[in-house]
Amino acid sequence: MTTPSREHLLGYLLGALEPTEQEQVEAELDLNPSLRAELDRLGGCVRGLGLADQPTDFEPPSGLAARTCRFVAAQSQPAVAGATPPRRFHWADLVAVAAVLLIGVGLFFPWLVNTHIASQIAACENNLRQIGMALHDYSNRHGSFPWPEESGPRAAAGIYAPTLVTFEQLPHTVFLCPSSSLSRSRGEFCVPALEELDKATGAKLIALQNAMGGDYGYTLGYIEGGKLQKPRSGGRPMFAILADAPSDTLPGRASANHRGRGQNLLCEDGHVRFFVKLPSAELLDDPFHNREGRVAAGLDWDDAVIGTSGDPPLPVTLINNPSR
Repeated sequence: MTTPSREHLLGYLLGALEPTEQEQVEAELDLNPSLRAELDRLGGCVRGLGLADQPTDFEPPSGLAARTCRFVAAQSQPAVAGATPPRRFHWADLVAVAAVLLIGVGLFFPWLVNTHIASQIAACENNLRQIGMALHDYSNRHGSFPWPEESGPRAAAGIYAPTLVTFEQLPHTVFLCPSSSLSRSRGEFCVPALEELDKATGAKLIALQNAMGGDYGYTLGYIEGGKLQKPRSGGRPMFAILADAPSDTLPGRASANHRGRGQNLLCEDGHVRFFVKLPSAELLDDPFHNREGRVAAGLDWDDAVIGTSGDPPLPVTLINNPSR
């Protein structure tokens, strides 16, 4: 086996690997600290979703086996000569079979759904990690992250996507969350070029701004000396710069991605974390509002604010934030 993939690590956590694969993953974990760290992050997702919970064991009723054997023996006695043979099928049999099937589905389907959701969360995390690498490469060459301007066609948080596609050659699909609630196919999504965005006006411009960032939200920068500043990297481990796109229709602007179970956040130091609920005590502040409760640029360098693709950086409407 080469270096285990995220699927191998997830299978290792869920006990779904063959014994040989299990041993190979354990050997790689002993040799590779970064792989062990990745396993710990995945383990946090698995535990947060309840995938690692063990089912409760139940003791069978006393004498169940003996009573079952007597019942089977009684049903298998030869028929009395001349008696009318019983029907081979009863509606009660159908009900019993249906009940068994329903119980089986009830036990298996939640596990299947949770496994699928965990896989989507991991794929979304990988998307954000790729975007984060491109952001830091852009920052190293230009002195800051891409930034929304105060006005004009580029005055929207989603400007990150066209900028990174243009300068870093990122694929368009990396801006799509695998479990997005948006009703569109991956083949229909296209990040506009900066030139196309600059030439657009009116309804077309608004449509491009609202869609260009895909399924993610981006930092709006911060205000200093009354002017909008370019966001730059300080390597802070719990300062959000990208996330699953927040939703203005959910409490606290929680993301609608991942079926409302939480959101991935990309922090300034490049690592990605999944948060079931925001705000979180682990973060420096609420990443979806500034300190005034607005969806607008932060009030200083330590005030992180993530906006959806079409959100402008300057103050607009005060959002009712029930978390405050």
